[in-house]
Amino acid sequence: MGYELRQATTLDDLAEMHRLRRDVLFARRGRAAIYNDDHPDDAVANHLKFLLVLDGERIGTARLDLVQGVAKLRLVVIAEERQRQGHGAVMEQLITGHANRLGITTLLVNSAPDAVGFYEKCGWQREIWDASELVGAASDCVQMAKYL
Repeated sequence: MGYELRQATTLDDLAEMHRLRRDVLFARRGRAAIYNDDHPDDAVANHLKFLLVLDGERIGTARLDLVQGVAKLRLVVIAEERQRQGHGAVMEQLITGHANRLGITTLLVNSAPDAVGFYEKCGWQREIWDASELVGAASDCVQMAKYL
């Protein structure tokens, strides 16, 4: 299988990124109506949007928000029909490698409760890094960190 982690920059890539987020991440939790394709956080220059591509098919997405040696992993999604097949672990490794090449020393994530075990298997640890983020839609999230 041929994996590629690429930045989502084309209109087609961005449309697929939004579809994956809306249909898998938001709709699964009954929040599809609140998803905003034009959210200002996606337009910030140091917020890198990625797609995981497998043999030409876009199967996952995540955003890496860079801030002075630290990166926050956001909006992590693997297509529903592709989950539990190891693709998430591949995407996590590719994003970790990309962050490392950028000089990032710490990765942070607000993990959905059902994804905590996955992150722990990938070397992340539970750590509260900004409790003020755990409000609203993220109130049930578990904050985690990974040191590179």
